Amino acid sequence: MKKLNVGIIGCGRIGSLLEEDPLRGKPCTHAGGFASVSTAKLVAGCDVDSSRLKQFGERWSVDRLYTDHLEMLKRENLDIVCIAVWTRHHGKLALDAARSGVKGIFCEKPLTVDLAEARKLVKTCEQKKIPLVVNHERRWDPYYQKAREMIQAGKIGDVRTIVGNALSWKPAKLALKEHGGGALFHDGTHLADLLLFFGGAVDWVSGHEVRPNGEKFIEETASAMLRFKSGALGFVEGGGARKYFNFELDIQGEKGRILIGNSGRELYITRKSGRFTGFQELERAKFPEPRRLESPFTLGAKDMVRCVRTGQQSVSSGRDGLKALEVILSIYKSAQLRGKRIKVK
Repeated sequence: MKKLNVGIIGCGRIGSLLEEDPLRGKPCTHAGGFASVSTAKLVAGCDVDSSRLKQFGERWSVDRLYTDHLEMLKRENLDIVCIAVWTRHHGKLALDAARSGVKGIFCEKPLTVDLAEARKLVKTCEQKKIPLVVNHERRWDPYYQKAREMIQAGKIGDVRTIVGNALSWKPAKLALKEHGGGALFHDGTHLADLLLFFGGAVDWVSGHEVRPNGEKFIEETASAMLRFKSGALGFVEGGGARKYFNFELDIQGEKGRILIGNSGRELYITRKSGRFTGFQELERAKFPEPRRLESPFTLGAKDMVRCVRTGQQSVSSGRDGLKALEVILSIYKSAQLRGKRIKVK
């Protein structure tokens, strides 16, 4: 079977450079993910920084290198385009790729900074039958998939509450128009996406934010209470001006609990209490190991190839990415209205 030709637009950290981080599991970039898949071939790269582009070419043995993405799209016979640039450019570049006739688009998260543009992108790709995949990579992570499998199988009963945080250091003074948001937007997009992955559709949100530099700049902290259409509740926080980074979800059901995040995963199941007569308590159980461990970046690349080959929906589709963006922007809107409940469409 012929390999699918892949071009990367954006050869920076998530595009390629993080492969040099000795602490990260590999592959951990878009280039690394597609290079690890036998059914795809990395054939071209594009970046406005010529020195970074040269480094990319040497690292992946790619000699078709461009500083203009339109030139690359015109000259190369690409099946898949991977977009790994600043978020504010995602929409334009993805739409350019869709118009060029590529068969699949793999886009870094968040989908865009603008909701109208995001909707236009998703609609365009659906009309052209081009699979649009968004890099919320935890959807491919075997442990997160195992957690969802347990929830769907009723292991912890009906989900009642999900508490999530994406906590990090105090941000620089950055313009909201260019960056879209702070920690809740950039790291918290994974959080919003996983709320949907584990809890289903969100009905409404009530938000709060801290913007020490004013409304035209990104927030320091954003938090919210949410209600899922299932009736479950959610509580989330992004940022928080911490001196550490922490990403974690605490999923509590009627008869069990799952903790999962960057520091590991834990499972708790209801048992008869050994301390209080007539009570039940949570007792830690073994979190089941997935049958096979593989990098989410490899699995994401495989999913992209599968979608192009079969026309089937991705586990992390453009519409999934759009829903996560709608949740985040609804939280911001609610916060600006002093916590007024905002319905999520």
